[in-house]
Amino acid sequence: MTTTGNYKIFLVDDDVKTLIMFKHNLDRRLSFPVTINVFAYGENCLDRMQEDKPDIVVLDYYLNAIRENAQTGLEVLRQIKELSPETQVIMISGQEDMETAIECIRNGAYDYIIKNEKAMQRLELVINKILYETQNKK
Repeated sequence: MTTTGNYKIFLVDDDVKTLIMFKHNLDRRLSFPVTINVFAYGENCLDRMQEDKPDIVVLDYYLNAIRENAQTGLEVLRQIKELSPETQVIMISGQEDMETAIECIRNGAYDYIIKNEKAMQRLELVINKILYETQNKK
């Protein structure tokens, strides 16, 4: 948690519309004070993590819609956990593939959310749960 009392959340998705929607909804609906930064590439998120460690990263599994050679969400997840093991990572994806979800969890993801009509509500619940747990550890 930052010195300003806000929790830091990084949103990483190569779909700008998704980033805007998630940021807008989370800014309005979370139960805790947060500062949300958005990134279209996992590499940008990792660069920022060198100086500013977030409490939570919401990370898309597929990150190559804009740039073909972009790292996958799984590659970025592994690096986030190396840089900041205490940062909780929530993977989001349009893939309803159980093996993908299990692989993400094995690599340190806190949860795996499928992008569907309930994704925003589920994301909000999971983030509030993490922040509640974080606050009660202190």
